[in-house]
Amino acid sequence: MNFSERLLIVRKEMNLSQADFAALAGVTAASQLNYEKGTRRPDTAYLEALAGHGVDVAYLLTGDIGGPKKRRLTGAAPAPEDEADTVWIPLLAAAGSMGPGSDVQIDEVILDKVPVSRRWLGLNLPRSRPDALRLVHAYGDSMGDTLRSGDFALVDTDRSFVDVDGVYVLEANDQLFIKRVTRRMDGSIDVSSDNPNVRTVDVLSGSHQVRICGRVVYGWNGRRF
Repeated sequence: MNFSERLLIVRKEMNLSQADFAALAGVTAASQLNYEKGTRRPDTAYLEALAGHGVDVAYLLTGDIGGPKKRRLTGAAPAPEDEADTVWIPLLAAAGSMGPGSDVQIDEVILDKVPVSRRWLGLNLPRSRPDALRLVHAYGDSMGDTLRSGDFALVDTDRSFVDVDGVYVLEANDQLFIKRVTRRMDGSIDVSSDNPNVRTVDVLSGSHQVRICGRVVYGWNGRRF
């Protein structure tokens, strides 16, 4: 593939229209159209703007996905078959604690981008938008075998409220937690651990300042949630 073809793939993976992608890069929609048609080549300012929004400019220019962004995680999820099957999921610097909590990163700091099979996501996580998925490192032992210390948790950040019982990433007191959340009939929710040896239960009735950062939909130990 050439530059214009790769540019089109990147824009579609970001679920942006030509106009929205152009605004991201600081150009007109007409210029973006020309870049994707291959009738014009962008300048350095355009590429720098895209890089500032996390786009892999080296891939756009060369098609090389083997640079510093090439990372493979072991586990049940297969590697992408080809470029068309690849979704790049941000790996965040923030870590979720399955114990006493970890300090919250003020900004969403991306350490890397991990290639995941688009087909696999569609089959296993059909209700999750690829662009809403983030990888978070989990540590601690309070979630038992559900998530073990050192696992990566695949988090759906669209799930900003508790609509179903499950494992969620929570922010409270400027710390991040990974805990099981269960709804009660009176509208309150229980926050608990899966390890019976360290099992604790907090009841959230609305008086606690807790933010739902997302629901864990897959653990990189091969367990779907």
